[in-house]
Amino acid sequence: MHPPGNGYPGAISVKHFIATYDIEAAPGDPHRRFLEAALARGWRATLGGAGQFERLPSNTLLGEFSDLDRAHQTFEIAIADASAVMSPAKINVERRYIVERVPAGRLKATKRQWVKTNIARLNTLLRPKSST
Repeated sequence: MHPPGNGYPGAISVKHFIATYDIEAAPGDPHRRFLEAALARGWRATLGGAGQFERLPSNTLLGEFSDLDRAHQTFEIAIADASAVMSPAKINVERRYIVERVPAGRLKATKRQWVKTNIARLNTLLRPKSST
């Protein structure tokens, strides 16, 4: 298989994504557990190259995936992986936002996806949390 984005037939095309999130505080260091799981699933917490890497701000990740759905899927799988490590406790991601990053540092999010993501976020914020 040819490297991504080189124009060859059968080449895998990848897109670049930025994710931001908030994790509810809980015993067992859920942020560290989630970060470990996300890194194992293809997300990264650094930016740079040529031997010079900078740590991204806390709760920010970068990743290369085939599309936005795959980026969301790997994020969700990382949550499940981290929750499994912390069992019986579960990680609660209060908010998340994942957008495509395009050249020149601009962010690209389709209007439909933006509406879908933010309606889901608002529904989450408006639903009372169960007191279990």
